[in-house]
Amino acid sequence: MSNLAATLFALNRKQEAEKYWLEVVKFAPSHFEAVEHLVGLLCTDHRGKEAVKVIEYVERSLRHVEIERNDSLKAPDRQSDCGSSSTSRSPCISETSDKMYFDFDAEANGTARDPRQAPVSTEPGFGSSGYAIPGSDNGRILSLIHAKGNMLYALGDSLGAARAFEDAVLISAGRRFHSIQGLVQHILSVVTQDSNGVFTPAHTTRISADPILLPPDRALRIANLCFPYNGELPGLKDVPDAPQSLAKRAAISTTSNSLLSLAKILQDGMSSIVRTNEVHKPATGVRDILALYYLSLALQPSPSTANNVGILLAGIQQSVTRPPSKSSSAFLIPQIPGVIPGSGIALALAYYNYGLNLDARHAHLYTNLGSLLKDLSQLQAAIKMYEQAVSCDPKFDIALANLANAVKDQGRISDAIVYYKRAVDSSPDFAEAVCGLANALNSVCSWQGRGGIVADCGTRDRWHVDNTGMLLDAKHPGAVSSGWIKRVVEIVEKQLSDGENWGRGVLDGCIESMVMQLTKLDSLRNGGSHRAEFIRKTLDSWRGQKWEGARSVRIVERATRRIGWQWYQDKHVKNVQRPSSSYTRPQLPATLTVPTAPTVLPFHTFTCPMSAKQIRLISQRNGLRISSSTLRAPWLPNLVYPPPAPPNPFLRVGYVSSDFNNHPLAHLMQSVFGLHSAKRVKAFCYATTASDNSVHRQQIEREAPVFHDASSWPAERLLNQIVQDGIHILVNLNGYTRGARNEIFAARPAPIQMSFMGFAGTLGAEWCDYLLADETAVPPETLRPWRRNVDLEDQIEEEDKGDEKQQDDWVYGENIIFCRDTFFCCDHRQSAPDAQEKQLSWEEEQKRRWEMRKELFPQLPDDAVIFGNFNQLYKIDPTTFRTWLRILAHVPNAVLWLLRFPDLGESHLRQTALDWAGAEVASRVLFTDVAAKSTHIARARVCDLVLDTPECNAHTTAADVLWSGTPLLTLPRYRYKMCSRMAASILKGALPKSAEGKRAAEELIVGSDEDYEEVAVRLGRGLRYETRPGSVGAGAGKGRLVELRKLLCEARWTSALFDTRRWVSDLEDAYEEVWRRWVAGEGGDVWLEQVANGAKGQGVSE
Repeated sequence: MSNLAATLFALNRKQEAEKYWLEVVKFAPSHFEAVEHLVGLLCTDHRGKEAVKVIEYVERSLRHVEIERNDSLKAPDRQSDCGSSSTSRSPCISETSDKMYFDFDAEANGTARDPRQAPVSTEPGFGSSGYAIPGSDNGRILSLIHAKGNMLYALGDSLGAARAFEDAVLISAGRRFHSIQGLVQHILSVVTQDSNGVFTPAHTTRISADPILLPPDRALRIANLCFPYNGELPGLKDVPDAPQSLAKRAAISTTSNSLLSLAKILQDGMSSIVRTNEVHKPATGVRDILALYYLSLALQPSPSTANNVGILLAGIQQSVTRPPSKSSSAFLIPQIPGVIPGSGIALALAYYNYGLNLDARHAHLYTNLGSLLKDLSQLQAAIKMYEQAVSCDPKFDIALANLANAVKDQGRISDAIVYYKRAVDSSPDFAEAVCGLANALNSVCSWQGRGGIVADCGTRDRWHVDNTGMLLDAKHPGAVSSGWIKRVVEIVEKQLSDGENWGRGVLDGCIESMVMQLTKLDSLRNGGSHRAEFIRKTLDSWRGQKWEGARSVRIVERATRRIGWQWYQDKHVKNVQRPSSSYTRPQLPATLTVPTAPTVLPFHTFTCPMSAKQIRLISQRNGLRISSSTLRAPWLPNLVYPPPAPPNPFLRVGYVSSDFNNHPLAHLMQSVFGLHSAKRVKAFCYATTASDNSVHRQQIEREAPVFHDASSWPAERLLNQIVQDGIHILVNLNGYTRGARNEIFAARPAPIQMSFMGFAGTLGAEWCDYLLADETAVPPETLRPWRRNVDLEDQIEEEDKGDEKQQDDWVYGENIIFCRDTFFCCDHRQSAPDAQEKQLSWEEEQKRRWEMRKELFPQLPDDAVIFGNFNQLYKIDPTTFRTWLRILAHVPNAVLWLLRFPDLGESHLRQTALDWAGAEVASRVLFTDVAAKSTHIARARVCDLVLDTPECNAHTTAADVLWSGTPLLTLPRYRYKMCSRMAASILKGALPKSAEGKRAAEELIVGSDEDYEEVAVRLGRGLRYETRPGSVGAGAGKGRLVELRKLLCEARWTSALFDTRRWVSDLEDAYEEVWRRWVAGEGGDVWLEQVANGAKGQGVSE
């Protein structure tokens, strides 16, 4: 009958063939030829679900009950496993399966023989697969079950697919393991290394929880170690292996692929956002997944397996205990700074290289190798790998987007835009490509098709740009959001919405364990049981709800912080002795995965028209990702980090930064670390990047009391050094900027942690306790209502109010230290090019300025008014540029001076000016190249009025121009975005504390785009220069702008902004106050106006 079906199929009579093959399968499920033909036919017709039912029918029919019942007697070498998978095991004999019913009538009087009732056959290997078939057919049932796994995966049933792949692997293993976990334990035991790095059986040795790091050559030997007789799989020993037969080779290949597929599903499960409602597999970590990959690779060397192993190893932060052997060096990529031989990263490089030796056209391997090289600061090498990937697959969207990111970092914006567009063309919904393209286009002011966001009555993103490059008014009736900026915001909104469900269900089954961890110290106090019950009810109310994962992480972090405080109280205040186990670090729920971060990063929100809630949630998601990853790191100790000894007499303050080089942060803060009062604060600097030998780095190294070059240190070493240094307050000078080591802060090595100067916004993370700010930069109404931030009850109060507060426009959950003056530090009085020169008179200053103007713009008329902006062009938005063009139109003798920052932006802005304002106005937009820092500060005085960018202000640049004496006009467009309010704070700090200074601040800090335009036009029209040739007063001007310039020039030697000693003294006041509060168990925001100035706080030395 099967032959008849095959003939009908060959005649293209598929329906008849299907009918006959179904009859054969029903009455002879072990007729594998018919089963395979039927499954193939169904798959060809895209009827995967029916194909799965056929295979499941065959499985149920052939399940050999007698073999299962007596398996322990017939397989004396069965391995006992340490655990089982409740979701991946094969059905046991006590389970009943529904009979499969086909949609056709059985033949009259036809009765199918049940193979499970047949006597045990004498054929070799009969039943060894767990099915009533001879061993020679094990490869065929294996192939069917593997195919079932592939179909289930394609149908979206990852859990069912994992079960199928597991069953396939266990068939090949001869059913010697009850579950895949038993096989994993066996693999781990046989590859445990002795001190010489030689493989030895380790059945009696406790297997480490850390991943076993094996180079490729050692991984290839695992099959021989796991299975005797040269690695022959027990379940396949009876499969034909004649020279003319490929059956055994195919079965081994299928087994390897099943291991690969199972490991990949488990690997994907580690990062999934939401747990399903099905029965869950016990948490599978990197160690177990690597073991499966190793065996897969040993059975069949595969570039895909090598790729997946590389991905896993690249994320392992495990310490290296011994160097690799000489035989392991064949696949290593040498001479990469900072890569420790034998580490996870070094081995990842080796596996990528090994995979490429197997397949030199494997696009994924090139892409992942490129990404790892980019992370290792090998940008040019990374670009070459991405280019290789794209040459292998010109439509590979991930490689195209990664290549775009890399060439953008290299300054090749035009090339980046081309690659981003290719990635979007290949995959229009690829979020990374869409957002990358948007950022690249925005960075060069290529706004055609940008569109805009209609929200907040058009005030958030007033002027949109259509597909022709022309303006649309968001306040116009019927205006709608559109363009690529709309796509970006929609992508982020969906990601944030999906993220609300991250970790839902993780508290199932672990609430009691969590309660014990969170209230461990309470058991020694009166009332501890009541508090435990309160925590228990709280956790139970969170279970199964939105934000469950986020709440679980934050309460664990708050408990960690509180345990550290209790340890300090016990040791240094109350002199209470407790066992060290009392200070055990609370653990995250075992099944909680690491969440994905939104595609738009916190830094990108500076120039993206987003709401307060969106900005807050983006930062929170990034903070949670860092926390979740760090709190599972193998180097994290079981105990919380021990608290430092009390200050005696000074506080030990640590500064962590990647920017102690020729970087704006170092320009601004280079004198700070040496200016601390030796009686109040001792500064410890931890540089996470290597020295560039700049004068800025040299000064910081020279003047800081303690300076550590931690550029090559792994996280564990840096954390141990911070603890060893006894740091009381740890300062994050990066925030969410490039080079940040935020995992250090997530590990909580210091009692108090804060952030300032590096990132102009909220970190949204429990590992940041304080931000340094002022009421201009951070208006109090943008703070979260609940401000205490001390104990678990505070955290619960915050979370319980969270649902009803999610729509509110608060941004800052951290406590704020509100400074007396501007929170911004600027060291120009010590380090600016002219700081050490003779102070010029007002007349001399005007003369110097005029000479520099003539040198820089020799063709400019004497009566020209120079408006300018020296920011990177990404800070300019359509609304702002439209306003600038209108200002030029109303001040006909004015020019607008911009920088080629980057140079590609010049052509876009010139064309936009021509389209929006006409040729005459466009001709008055001037560009110059970016200058060196010293020249940039000096030539800023040539400008008459700097027009700030309201979307994202000038920060360091604002301080530069104000030092030069040039007035700055700014608009704090958003209440909730610090980046749009910084210039106002800086400007206030630069002006004198007088009635004239207050008047100037009110004039130069405006409240709307309309006011911005009106003030700029008025100031520009009111400026007049003495233009008589040879006149003594040539270059002397008249008008309000000249008055403002004189005010700023004369104030810079006494203003708060440039008084670094004043700033450091205020900072020390802040440090002492927050330390006093921490010791006393107090929380809340700090207003330095209410703190004694320069006096040591009472809590500084106990």
